[in-house]
Amino acid sequence: MNQTVSKQICAALSKDLRKKYPRRSARIMIDDTVKVIRGEYKGLTGKVAKISTESNSIAIEGNKKEKLKGEKVDVYIHSTNTIITSLNTDDKWRLKILEKKSKSNIKAMKEDAKKKSEVKSADKKKSEVKSADKKKDLKDGIKDRVKK
Repeated sequence: MNQTVSKQICAALSKDLRKKYPRRSARIMIDDTVKVIRGEYKGLTGKVAKISTESNSIAIEGNKKEKLKGEKVDVYIHSTNTIITSLNTDDKWRLKILEKKSKSNIKAMKEDAKKKSEVKSADKKKSEVKSADKKKDLKDGIKDRVKK
């Protein structure tokens, strides 16, 4: 099915893109810039020219292999051996998906908010107790002065 094939042609995002978008990986599309991190072509960077859904691999512009007869053929690299360094931002729908926060991030944010509210309520209680103690001390000090 197209949904499973789409998920299989994904690659990790670079650290810069991870800071920008709350994702670890994204689907590779034509005109994305990728860097090969494993295999024979390690270190190679370039734009994605073709995508093969059958073998879950991509062809990078300018990366061709010469056959014995002399013709040049695209070299396909498996998508998991690459990192996306810049995204093709022509598709607005893709950007909307990338900017959407993942469910795990939303849960973590809710938990952090609960912890902060609990800490704030505990701090308020402590400050109320401290202010009550100060008031008692003031009253005791006034009573002591009056007795003298």
